[in-house]
Amino acid sequence: MELRPQASAQKREQIYQAAVVEFQEKGFSDASMDRISARAGVSKRTVYKYYESKEKLFQELLCRHWGRFAASLDVVYDKDRDIRDQLTALGRAEGALLTNPDVMAMTRLVMSEVLRSPELVGENEEKTDFQAAFETMLREADADGVLEIEDPKVAAEEFIALIKGKAFWPVVFGAAIVTAAEMEKIVESSVEMIICRYGV
Repeated sequence: MELRPQASAQKREQIYQAAVVEFQEKGFSDASMDRISARAGVSKRTVYKYYESKEKLFQELLCRHWGRFAASLDVVYDKDRDIRDQLTALGRAEGALLTNPDVMAMTRLVMSEVLRSPELVGENEEKTDFQAAFETMLREADADGVLEIEDPKVAAEEFIALIKGKAFWPVVFGAAIVTAAEMEKIVESSVEMIICRYGV
């Protein structure tokens, strides 16, 4: 019997959540579709109906996880607001995720598996644009004359690198998650460097 769309979506989510737990406990290589089906309380056949392989399940985890980063950066440029305040708000939005233990635990899992098996990203997977919000704000600030930026894409990469260099990559490779106070200092320092480099 065909499931109603809502019931089908719930079943898919049930399987996905079971897979998340399995990947967190076992890692990708040792994760088992049998255990995922058991965790989800469905047959293995049902799991394969929604996800044709373990790789597809992990690719969805990747997509959702990185999508969470992109979705969190909802700061929009406001020409009537001080640019330093706006860049700080954008940095804090990124920092809020980088200081979240659950988010960073998942990030460690994702990065360790992707670094081990780059093909897990999937050849045809659409890449999440992590820097779109940064690039858009910097481009609009340049157009408004409050910053002078020749290449907003490069400037966005620089801004993100300033934050992630201290609060993302060290954590991925085993360092402690930065505290909220430490993140505030990182954001303030990063914004100051961008203002010094591109301020009018």
